[in-house]
Amino acid sequence: MQEEAPVAKLRAIALTAFQETLRRRVFYIVLVLAVIVVAGISSEMFFMRMAQRAGETKMLTTMVAQLVRGILQIWNTAALFLALFLGAIAISSEISGRTIVHVMSRPVERVVYLLGRWLGVLLFLWGFLAIGIAGALLVALWWHVSLSPLLWLGVAEMCVTVTFFSGVALGLSVFLPPVLAGGATFLLAMLPAMVGSITRDPRWLHRLPGLLGYYIGPAQMPVNLLGASFAK
Repeated sequence: MQEEAPVAKLRAIALTAFQETLRRRVFYIVLVLAVIVVAGISSEMFFMRMAQRAGETKMLTTMVAQLVRGILQIWNTAALFLALFLGAIAISSEISGRTIVHVMSRPVERVVYLLGRWLGVLLFLWGFLAIGIAGALLVALWWHVSLSPLLWLGVAEMCVTVTFFSGVALGLSVFLPPVLAGGATFLLAMLPAMVGSITRDPRWLHRLPGLLGYYIGPAQMPVNLLGASFAK
């Protein structure tokens, strides 16, 4: 029997991981979040229509910009926590569900298996981001709000962030329990912000640990791209 190609194995593992993610409770959490966001949009729509009827164009533009920014920031935060959670349990869930026995019964290389699990998680995360981004853009287009080029950089940053941290969480889960893997990845994400003030300490002995923590953590943009996209 001809051995299955690595690409076919990768695709099969990724699709399996994606389907498992859809069957988890986290999918229902996503649905609840979507309902909350839609409810928030509906309430804001009432006030925006009042501003539109009153001819308050500037106020209307500001309200719509704040709404779009709020949707994107909520979705970005939710996607980050989903990336940490799904990445940390991507392997342990197969072990507890004993599906890994079926997978590893085939000649699958470890790199192909881990990459497939990661891609399956990313399919869900990218889809989740796409829903939130599309909703925010529809609101902006409906109310004819011009979009800054910075917004697209902010969207790209959202995608890169979930890709990076889900991969880190999954990589750490290879040799750490899921809770520790997710917690360590969360600390890594927060590290630059935590040591920011220490790096400006005039005493070099105090500043050195902060600088080490700053450079160990992932690089951060000097500005909040989503917030700056709608700044006047």
